[in-house]
Amino acid sequence: MVLQHPKERLHPKGTAHLLTGSLEQAELRVGSQWLEDEALLRFVSDAPCYLLWPGEGALTLDALPRADGARFVLLDGTWRKCYRMLMENPALAALPRVALAPRSGHYHIRKAPFTGALSTLEAGYHLLCEWEREPGRYQPLWDLFVRFNQQWLTFSQANRGE
Repeated sequence: MVLQHPKERLHPKGTAHLLTGSLEQAELRVGSQWLEDEALLRFVSDAPCYLLWPGEGALTLDALPRADGARFVLLDGTWRKCYRMLMENPALAALPRVALAPRSGHYHIRKAPFTGALSTLEAGYHLLCEWEREPGRYQPLWDLFVRFNQQWLTFSQANRGE
């Protein structure tokens, strides 16, 4: 499940809609307050459920038990907005946190706030590849991401007269 901050919803360079639109079992929900969202509360209460959030205390995917039906929540927005969503929603803050293996991001059409920051599509792609250990299965998702970046770069260069 991807929880998207409302200000990110109409951003033309956003990747959450590409990620969730490409996966059968993914859901995109827009909002910032989830305290009374019964569907989300059911989703996160069905164990095992994890929040993809790097930092101190986050587990690696390899450290998790390989349970069928594992669920993951990704937050979509600027880091500041995502942090605020996390702090304002106790059900999200209570989830065990997992982090991806460190890697460089390839999302070149938006400024990364720090080295290793990933777009939502990149994070979802790497999460699925690491968790399921079948990277070839998600190659079309990566190809979509690469094409999306290339189209934006081509568009921006054409508009600058390059």
